[in-house]
Amino acid sequence: MDMHHPLKVYEEELADLQGLVLELGNMALQQLSKAIETFAENNAEKAQAIIDGDEKINDLEHEVDKMSLMIITKMEPKAGDLRYVLTASKIASDLERIADYAKSIAKKGKRGFAEEHAQHLGYVQHMGQELTAMLSSVLEAFKNLSVEKALDVWHSDSNVDALFKEGVTEMKDCVSSEELEGTGFISLLFTMRCLERVGDHITNISEHIYFIKYAEYFSGRK
Repeated sequence: MDMHHPLKVYEEELADLQGLVLELGNMALQQLSKAIETFAENNAEKAQAIIDGDEKINDLEHEVDKMSLMIITKMEPKAGDLRYVLTASKIASDLERIADYAKSIAKKGKRGFAEEHAQHLGYVQHMGQELTAMLSSVLEAFKNLSVEKALDVWHSDSNVDALFKEGVTEMKDCVSSEELEGTGFISLLFTMRCLERVGDHITNISEHIYFIKYAEYFSGRK
């Protein structure tokens, strides 16, 4: 480390980068949790607040990208630190996508769904509970660079996939040309698909943490 980037400054920059990613992650977690509640409540006002809050998340992702670039050009990190900085931007991108799905769910919640499909709402709520717990855990894994916790989260996504498949199978009994035209069936199916994709982005983050630690990609299978 030379005089242009003393160790203390370097460590502070990395800590600030981690702080930005965790802030983004906590915002995405809040958006996801609120979106699931809003969808169940058919609350248009709460849904709009989630939609409006997405811009701040986008801005924060840009801040992560700018700080990552600054650290690379100014501090010239090597080996593990370089992996950390580059991967932080990838994690921020996954978190931003999670927040996008939360916004999409909020939009569906704003429109509401038909009463005859309320029996299937439990799948949305159960998937949501699994995913908010997973996202919270993977953020903690990133904070502590815990590969063990990250891989626990990665494997738990199979529960979300199973719920999605079970929900779709049960809902197919309600399918008819008339019902498919209704907002209820489509909203529930769309929301479940959004949640399934959220799980994929969370597992991406788990894989990024593995990469930071071992400089290779996780090759596990669910």
